Amino acid sequence: MPTRPVVVAVMGLVGALGLAASRSVAGVVFCQQGKRVVVRVDACKKKEKLVTPPAGPAGLTGQTGQTGQTGPAGSAGVFDSGCPGPRANGVCLLAYSNAQATTFTAAALQCANLGGDLCTDSQAWPLTVASWQNVYLAPAYLNGPHWTASFADNDAGNWAGADGGTGDDHSANSSYGYACCGGTTPPDAHVPVTTINSVKVVAVHNAADTQFSGAVAYCGALNADICSDSQTLLLRDAGALGVASWTNSHADNDANQYNEINGGTNDDTHPSYLFGFACCPSLRSSNSSCPATPTLGVCATVVHNSADANFRAAAQACAAAGADLCSDSQTALLHSASALTVPSWTNSHSDNDGGNLTTAIGAVPDNPNLTTTYGYACCVK
Repeated sequence: MPTRPVVVAVMGLVGALGLAASRSVAGVVFCQQGKRVVVRVDACKKKEKLVTPPAGPAGLTGQTGQTGQTGPAGSAGVFDSGCPGPRANGVCLLAYSNAQATTFTAAALQCANLGGDLCTDSQAWPLTVASWQNVYLAPAYLNGPHWTASFADNDAGNWAGADGGTGDDHSANSSYGYACCGGTTPPDAHVPVTTINSVKVVAVHNAADTQFSGAVAYCGALNADICSDSQTLLLRDAGALGVASWTNSHADNDANQYNEINGGTNDDTHPSYLFGFACCPSLRSSNSSCPATPTLGVCATVVHNSADANFRAAAQACAAAGADLCSDSQTALLHSASALTVPSWTNSHSDNDGGNLTTAIGAVPDNPNLTTTYGYACCVK
């Protein structure tokens, strides 16, 4: 039976049934038995096969509707500075006191309780230098002597711009002011963090052409700090630094024993000297949390209370753990809590000037040899 007559007959039948188009299409089925195709309502009879008719041509696309109204503007995003306080020339300043009333360990505890540490020499520089140069040209947050994380040793009186005029080889019981630094380094797609020999860096300047203030400013502009002695040692080991270099404890090369760290700086460096440098970011996560239970506020992720590691081994162990050797001030608190009871390496090579830092780092000599074995702790800051 030809297909076209069948279809016409079918449509005629639908009309003859007097059903509305929408209703008839919904209830009409096509059934085949042999060569014969018939139209039935709802279902085929026994021995008949349900036939699906060919699809008709696609209809034309309808007109595009009108564009809806523009929604309200979202709230403006807020840049996360990574600092719970003000950023002063890139330095995250948590708190400070110019009162000449605080010992070294007491100042360290004040800062640790705020989730930070005493500012390093390089962090303290932009907070202090104005009071020693020109208070009209730069902000002078700090005035008078104050502690720094590496004990604020004012070698040859050259570092008043960082420590405000402390003594050379002063007592840990001296009464000074202090400043606390902390925070995180917010991510910046234009300044990626690079890992070299397990040390995280945001910049390496391998040319001996920059004064201390320039290195401070460069790293501060990246919300970072000049790398520590322990970090700089590992960068030098990897060949990233091949020139004499600043560190955040002013790269003092006591008795010229620390070339492995600083590449041959002077004993009793001066801020006007020209060295290279590297910038290290904060190792804290974006929410500033500590991945370990703090000890007296110190975020120490590893405490190695056994005198069996030289300076390089201690630095390597901490870098591999995503941390750095703890500072003098952090180590002082760990000794106070008896978490460390053996002589200990710190990230400024544990220089025990005049034996005045013994209560903080243990019985380490003045100008310790880097191959001597001590304990250590690794801090995230």
